[in-house]
This record gives sequence, C-alpha cells and structure tokens, in this order.
Amino acid sequence: MAVDAALYSRSRCYFFKGNRYIRVTRGDTGPGTVDSGYPAPISNWGWPAGFGANGIDAALYSGTKCYFFKGNRYIRVTRGDTGPGTVDPGYPAPISNWGWPAGFGANGIDAALYSGTKCYFFDGDRYVRVTRGDVGPGTVDPGYPAPMSNWGWDREFVVVHYKSLVPVTDAIRTFMDDQFRAMQTLFLGSRIDVRRGSNQDLSKDTGLADFLALDVGPCLLGQPTQEHDALFAHRDGAGPDDLVVYIVQSLVNGTGNTNLLGCATHPNGQPGAAVVRTGAAWLLAHECGHVLGLRHVPRTPDSNKDRLMYPTVGWTNPPPDVVAAETTTMLNSALSRPATF
Repeated sequence: MAVDAALYSRSRCYFFKGNRYIRVTRGDTGPGTVDSGYPAPISNWGWPAGFGANGIDAALYSGTKCYFFKGNRYIRVTRGDTGPGTVDPGYPAPISNWGWPAGFGANGIDAALYSGTKCYFFDGDRYVRVTRGDVGPGTVDPGYPAPMSNWGWDREFVVVHYKSLVPVTDAIRTFMDDQFRAMQTLFLGSRIDVRRGSNQDLSKDTGLADFLALDVGPCLLGQPTQEHDALFAHRDGAGPDDLVVYIVQSLVNGTGNTNLLGCATHPNGQPGAAVVRTGAAWLLAHECGHVLGLRHVPRTPDSNKDRLMYPTVGWTNPPPDVVAAETTTMLNSALSRPATF
C-alpha cells in the first residue's frame, strides 16, 4: 500500500494516507513501532477548513516548523516532535510563494525532503534542490530543475542461478554466497540489482559426469563446444533471460588442461558461464560481465589491473573498477531488465 506523504519529526515519524495517518516511534533505521491509537483521522491536526481534509500531497520537516502541501496551497506549522502544533498566521498560502522556476510545482508537488541546509521538492519527473533555513522559501540552487534520473533509481536487474556438478558441500555453499555478494555489491554501482535465483546440485546426475572437466574449447564468445551445448541445456527453474552459472571441477581445451577459472562462452539463448571454485572474489562478476556484453581490457597499462575485466584475476586495488562505458554496455544488454520502482 502506498502512502501520500511522510514527515520526519525527530523521535517520531508520521505517514499520511487519504484522510488518516499513523505516528511511528523509530530510530534512524528500521520500521519502528506504530504508536498506540493509530491510524487516526487527519482532522486531528486541526488545519484550516478545506485544507487537507481528504489528504495531503507532501510534508516537510524544517526544524521548529513543518510544512504541509496540498495542490497549489500549503501551510506552515510551529510544533515540537509530537502533536499537531499551531498553524502560523497567514496560512494556507499559495505554493507560488516558494518562487520555484516557472512550470515547476505550480499545481502542487509530489514529495518534499528535508536534508539539513538543503531541501528537495519533487514534481513529476523533475526536482529542485533548495538552500534554506527553518523558515522562508530559500534559494533554488543553480542547475535546477533537474531530471529525477539523477537519483539513479532507474535500475536494471539480472537473475543468477547456480547449478553445481560438484557436490554442494559447505565449501561450495560459501563459494556461491561469497561470489554472489561480491557481484551484487560491485554491480550496485552500475545501477544493476543482482538477484539470487535457484541453487541446484547436479552432482548425482551420472549423465553429466563427463562435464566435470568441461571442454570449453578456445573459450570464445559465440563458439560453444558440444559439451557447452549439452550442459547449458540444463536450465531448470531459470527464465530465458536469467544467467545460469555452472560450477565444475576444471575447464579444459579438448583433452588438455587450461589455467582458466571461468568461461562465459554459452550457446545462443542459454546465457550463462562455467566456473571453478576459487578464492578470486570477483570471478562471478567478471564472467557475468562477459555474458552482459563486456570484453577484456588490454593487459597494459598496469592501471588496467584495477579493472574488473582485466584478463586475469590479479586485481591490484580491489574492489575492481567498472567504468562508465561498461556500465552502459551492461544496462543496454537484453539480459538486464528494468527494475520497477
């Protein structure tokens, strides 16, 4: 259920929905506890007749003052942490008093945010940042209104499943968990939400035993081997755009061993990678980066060792870097999907 507005008030927070509200006692984080006697009617606030009787659009904490917005009007209230306080003389007043740039918030705003010496006001897909004190409209900072996309909420997501050809011991579980967390944390900086899919132990499937030493050929994208084709067909529980990561004992080229720890070669329509258990923390992120369209960076200059897509796992300044162009490539991948906010 959505709320219409929220008001920070030190040890209390207020949440408004239609003609009712709740008061919550909470700390800096967590949901807190709804105080006894709530939900309560919004009429308890005693606002002037006709203002906010059926709900409000936004609320703004501002030290000893609080502001409540409804349509093209607002009120200013002097109050403490609790209680309705007292509406200051001269209110309701027109929202135009705030002096926002032409076309912004003229008919109302969607939300307001107090942030110390700065306040943010949101209208549709734009916002303004205002420098101000406890009272008065303050001054809109240069460069505003700005697009909401600046907040980085337009995220994408990918889903990663594990299928292990080696028995899923505690060591394998730890490997899966650690690799996933490292990838999830790193990709947050690229606005990609990495979501955990299913885990499947395939070690008892005797028909897959020959793939424990998986023949990956030259390990080039678009050139899967027959063993890739056979193994990657096992995608139980995975959607067509989900990434499936197969844990094997080793990666070989024909009958010869390789020093590869991962290979992102996969058949068309079966996105995924094969990896070997290792202590290299961002192996999963590296291989999934390939699946999402990234390529290796050159071995020179030495500074490239800081990059996730360096050809080996010898990263020199962990966590490794994902540059802006790589973020764009992954966000544009058909396998990354919009995360609904």
